[in-house]
Amino acid sequence: MFCVKCGKEGKTYSALCPECFLQSNHFTSVPEYIDLNVCAHCEDYLMGKKWKHYDDELEAVKDFAADNVMLRHDARMSDLEIGTERMDAKHYRVRMVAHLVHEDLEVVEEMETTVRVRRNVCPKCNKIQGNYFESIVQVRPSGKRFSDEEREAVLNRSLSYVEGVAKESRDAFIAKVTQAHGGYDLYVSTVHLGKALARDLVSTYGAEYKESSSLQGQKDGHDIYRVTYLVRLPPYRVRDILLINHRLYLVHSTGPQSAKLRDLKSNEMLVGMNSELREVNVVGTKKDVVDVVVLTETDREFQIMHPTTYKSVEIKKPRNFERTGETIKVFPYEGELYFIGN
Repeated sequence: MFCVKCGKEGKTYSALCPECFLQSNHFTSVPEYIDLNVCAHCEDYLMGKKWKHYDDELEAVKDFAADNVMLRHDARMSDLEIGTERMDAKHYRVRMVAHLVHEDLEVVEEMETTVRVRRNVCPKCNKIQGNYFESIVQVRPSGKRFSDEEREAVLNRSLSYVEGVAKESRDAFIAKVTQAHGGYDLYVSTVHLGKALARDLVSTYGAEYKESSSLQGQKDGHDIYRVTYLVRLPPYRVRDILLINHRLYLVHSTGPQSAKLRDLKSNEMLVGMNSELREVNVVGTKKDVVDVVVLTETDREFQIMHPTTYKSVEIKKPRNFERTGETIKVFPYEGELYFIGN
């Protein structure tokens, strides 16, 4: 075979020798100017059809330039070297060297483009700025107001849950939070996220849950509803002490249907249904539990120093309990000390 252009004999590509073929063919191209959109609020960058977060704008510029390289269908890119030069605050000159393979030919091509960074507003931030929401999660206490600590803990739990979901979905956000009726109203971006958040709070705190909806209008011939999820937390929390039928119980854990309790006299575990514990009497919290010094220990009891009289007293030791320090925790109630744990 010989080249139809220069007459050189040897292997040809589309009737041309390698040199003439490469002179007449280019496998890559990139526009002279390309616009990279960055959100003015969250500072995420639009890559194709998705908004993506970058810690360094230069990395976003490199990825965007690489994404805009057009490659001929009969070539394969093995490597792309990228160099950048910042021209001013929002303009970058990007030079790229592409290493390609066409059949058995190794090809190197150079390209240059200018990336213009344009400030814009992403759809998520546009919704947040407009206080857009599809559901409301109403978090309420039962029969009492939240303490400042509880209020902060519940809010942080809610915000952390949504932040976790938002890492996988840009549709997930809380538009605003307001205090209402001793609790919170959280205005949530989607109905699905509102339900998921409500169920997480129910599972975490053993809360009561109700759902209602109201018609807001129509879109494309379909009814649009706004859904409200009422989450009413029980009067107790994990580590609270309850008085039930003249006996004390420590709340060991909570769940969507029931709570696990420990009898502070017998140290036996039992399960109480949430519906049966709504009006329970909370006689102590973790703040009421005190540390006491262990003087001596046997298989069946501890000899401890009373936290107020400083006298030596005995307290029953639960089976298989192993002390981890110099002290144990007890709950003083009506002249008696009840064992809690380490």
